Amino acid sequence: MRATLRAMAALVLSACMVGTATAGTPCSDAPPKPTSIQQAFQAAYKTHLRLEQLQPKIALMGRVGQDLSKYGLRYSHIAFIQKDEASGQWRTTHLLNACNSNQSALWQEGLANFFLDDLTAYDALLVIPSPAIQEKLQALVSNRDSIKAMHQPLYNMVAYPFSDKYQNSNQWALELFAEALSQQAGINPPITTRKQSQQWLKLTNYEPSTLKLSAFTRLGARMFKANVAFDDHPDERRFADLIDTVTVESMANYIKRVDPSSTTEVVR
Repeated sequence: MRATLRAMAALVLSACMVGTATAGTPCSDAPPKPTSIQQAFQAAYKTHLRLEQLQPKIALMGRVGQDLSKYGLRYSHIAFIQKDEASGQWRTTHLLNACNSNQSALWQEGLANFFLDDLTAYDALLVIPSPAIQEKLQALVSNRDSIKAMHQPLYNMVAYPFSDKYQNSNQWALELFAEALSQQAGINPPITTRKQSQQWLKLTNYEPSTLKLSAFTRLGARMFKANVAFDDHPDERRFADLIDTVTVESMANYIKRVDPSSTTEVVR
């Protein structure tokens, strides 16, 4: 039992940025509940064990933040996960929204931190690309200039997938994945901007998730939430109450289609 606790404790690494941030979870100044901490450690440990078995160079990992079941969705947020060679620990790289703002930043943190966000549930979705895509993706995610090049600090929870005005957390990960995919395809000149990445996503038929949001719902969200905007969406879709955005599920479906050798599984 003590060995297990030590192993779980080793999963907690301080984040590379400080402050309060969120993605797919509500902001709160309240400290985590003891039960939430226990569940986060358990989820991190189970995920750690599975990653140790699979040993990917890099993978994508989704978590369950706020309840999105009314939209037919389960996972709210995705991150890249890879092993830190110096410490031997698995670390996430992802984009997080600063609480109560329309700004975001890129974070790197340990597995337990990834689940310490007062989640709705504690299962994790692992999406493991094919080895060839992993190699390209790992090189990009490990390069600070590459991850920053695809980052737009102006955050919008429901950002339109084919606009570079705003960005949500899943969109950043998708655009970086698209860059890796284009490299594997030998695109020349290489993709280096968000616009180019979005053009590649269109070319390869990425299909976003569509949320049915009434004008009243959109107005309320826009008035009371700094991290929600709709002015990047096409008028014809918006006025029909159809909001297209990047979700974990739409990413997983896209990756499976463009990278058939990729695998997906749930860790419970």
